[in-house]
Amino acid sequence: MQWHHWHLDPLRLEQLLLRTELVKPLLRRSLEEEITQLVDLPADELQTLQQEFRQAQGLEQEEALSSWLEQRCWTAADLSLHLARPVALNRFAEQRFGPGVEDTFLQRKNDLDTVVYSLLRVGDPGLARELWIQLGEGEISFAEAASRHSDGPEATTKGVIGPMPLGQLQPELAERLRSMRQGDLRPPESMGAWWVLLRLEQLTPARLDAAMRDRLLQEQLQTWLEGRVTAVIQGEHTDPLHYDH
Repeated sequence: MQWHHWHLDPLRLEQLLLRTELVKPLLRRSLEEEITQLVDLPADELQTLQQEFRQAQGLEQEEALSSWLEQRCWTAADLSLHLARPVALNRFAEQRFGPGVEDTFLQRKNDLDTVVYSLLRVGDPGLARELWIQLGEGEISFAEAASRHSDGPEATTKGVIGPMPLGQLQPELAERLRSMRQGDLRPPESMGAWWVLLRLEQLTPARLDAAMRDRLLQEQLQTWLEGRVTAVIQGEHTDPLHYDH
């Protein structure tokens, strides 16, 4: 690909970036690459990443790799930076946020607990009460009642919703589910424009295992990256990046 003869003056380039809304993603990528260079993966680890990539992409032959790079106007250094970036960001996140991840987990645990529940909503309070009575007496299953009568999207899932974190639910709904025991069916309740029947199927407490730890680190990293990029755009001062090898 030959486009190096094509030049844009700085003003037009800035206008294009603004119109295409690429300023923020470009600044973010610049920040991520700055972190990658700061972390500076060892040469043997980078070589392993390159070998795995070339095998996965079928680029074992030098000619194939050269063609792949040329199509993207990349150098070998560009590829190394591209491959090192995810690993370097993970290590940066571990060093910056790892020491406080247990506290973060404890602060957010209630929102991280996952829930599976059944929900049925109708606009007629009389119908809601009649269905509640039938469910309580075993005359109809919740799945059947939701499929036949629910006016919400849960009708297509037989009323079952989840598993999902409690923090993603409306606070009022999350509070009601947390107060219930497994299998509890609440009487019809008014929620907005609907009359709702709610049954708790399962509430699973969150655990700080490896997957949860990685999730929390990644969430904090993404929040930090977004905040730093926003600060740069707004012309605010940002502290120098630091990584302790």
